[in-house]
Amino acid sequence: MTALLAITKVQLRIIRNDPWFLVIMFGMPLVVMPLFGKTMGLSLQASGFADATGAEQVVPGQVVLFGFFVGGSVGFTVFREHGWKTWDRLRASAAPSVALLGGFGLPWVVILLLWQSALFAAGSLVLGLSLNGGSPFALLLMLLGYALCVVSLILLMTATFRTVNQLSAFQNVGAMVFGGLGGALVPLDQLPGWAQTIAPITPAYWAMQGHTDVLLRQGGVVDVLPEFGVLAGVAIVISALAVGRFRVDETKEFFA
Repeated sequence: MTALLAITKVQLRIIRNDPWFLVIMFGMPLVVMPLFGKTMGLSLQASGFADATGAEQVVPGQVVLFGFFVGGSVGFTVFREHGWKTWDRLRASAAPSVALLGGFGLPWVVILLLWQSALFAAGSLVLGLSLNGGSPFALLLMLLGYALCVVSLILLMTATFRTVNQLSAFQNVGAMVFGGLGGALVPLDQLPGWAQTIAPITPAYWAMQGHTDVLLRQGGVVDVLPEFGVLAGVAIVISALAVGRFRVDETKEFFA
């Protein structure tokens, strides 16, 4: 536990000293949201939500899409230690794999949770997004579930890949493919039939379903428990796989 907290503290200090990545990742969705708000409103109305404004799709959609990039940064923090030649110092601490991965992952779960919450708040100001009777606690539960799932997935990929370019390719392609299949770009029922069939394999699908329950169906905590359960359950399984695959003595290449 001591090693986990120490690594977490160092990672938070690094992030605090260089926050511009998060600033950019916060600003870009705010630019995109108004561009597609009206179109998404028509799409939701065509899907049977007559009173939808479009914010109910475009805000969570951009949160889910860009959230994969934000959460994906946890992998770069691990590779960066190799690039800075400081990984051996962590190895010398004799911290177990669980503490090492937890120390890198925990800060980004918290950051991703706060980032998502801030973007929803900004969406309410920019596009007038409203919970429409949905539970704010249910929304927070979905944000937490998605953060856990994304960070654990990236940690598994970090343990698997050898170079930062491999991780970057997975992050970039994964964000678009998972987001597109999961309904982050357009409502799920407007995707091709084959895409709707395989959509549940993506974290984005369960996140978007939970957001739809809250924002368009006035859902509460009980209503989103199935979606949260899937995200949290997958996060636990993937985390266990990451711990099993992770090798502290494995060399990672940070620079191309």
